[in-house]
Amino acid sequence: MIIRAAKAEEAKTLGKIGFSSWRNSEFAVHDAGRTDPAILQRDFEEFCAGYWGTILVATDFARPLGWGAREFGDEIISDLWVAHGAQGQGIGAALLAALEAAIALDGLDYAELETYAGNAGAVRFYQRQGYDPVWRGMKFSASLNYELDKIRFRKPLLKAA
Repeated sequence: MIIRAAKAEEAKTLGKIGFSSWRNSEFAVHDAGRTDPAILQRDFEEFCAGYWGTILVATDFARPLGWGAREFGDEIISDLWVAHGAQGQGIGAALLAALEAAIALDGLDYAELETYAGNAGAVRFYQRQGYDPVWRGMKFSASLNYELDKIRFRKPLLKAA
């Protein structure tokens, strides 16, 4: 596996990975049909097209397996998506570590991210990666167009040498 910067021409592929990962998660179970899948997939693809410069991609040397983003280039990891069939292989952990390294190189002291509180697998994953919950509450999701019970996590980072 290699982790590299995204390419603009990968937006549609990366968007499909994000959408597929969402569709196979507790997010989708909670959604209960409120979100139009075609619109959400388009939103994923548009995000990847508009923010490809903030995205890191994990590949198996031939195809993308997952991606993560720092939408605004700050300490917040806005997205972390691994293809459904590639989960449980260390891809998410590798992407998370690469995003954390980029945050540390920017001189920031910690990384933050949020997830749906009902996504028990993601909550366990982030805690295993050293993240601690710092906030929980209802937060509006523009892409889903409704409020979700979210948890924000924070992890202190070692200063880059």
